[in-house]
Amino acid sequence: MAIVDVRIDDRLIHGQVCGYWIPYYNVDKIVIVDDKICNDEMRKTALKFGCPNKVKLSILSTKDAADKLKRGLDKGSNVMILCEGPAPLRKMIELGYSISKVAVGNMSNKPGTRHIKGTVYISQQDEEDFKFLTEHGVKIIAQMVPTEAPVELEQLL
Repeated sequence: MAIVDVRIDDRLIHGQVCGYWIPYYNVDKIVIVDDKICNDEMRKTALKFGCPNKVKLSILSTKDAADKLKRGLDKGSNVMILCEGPAPLRKMIELGYSISKVAVGNMSNKPGTRHIKGTVYISQQDEEDFKFLTEHGVKIIAQMVPTEAPVELEQLL
């Protein structure tokens, strides 16, 4: 399987992902990794409705995603892994899945978060998860669209 992008964006499937990132990487499969969404039929239906027709969509728990991705079940596809925050990626690494790079898009302003760049707001737990990822060799950048210069997240923390 060719993982072409691992992206954090709390909006998941939306205009920037569909209009910029899917064409940029020629994505033909999105894997949303989220322990809550995989059990929420209404949310899954809404995400499937928003996904472009030419793109396959899987919504998996962190355990299932780590297992399936380690086994390479989607060889031959250009896959984007998409999460609402860094916690699922941390869990996947703890389960033995290796990630080399993560791109951070939108993380909305919520109570208990602090602003670090543009529309990226993080909680204390997010910061701990990002630090865990970097300690495990993951390069983390903040980048909203392909034409924007990426900024290393460590510089912002």
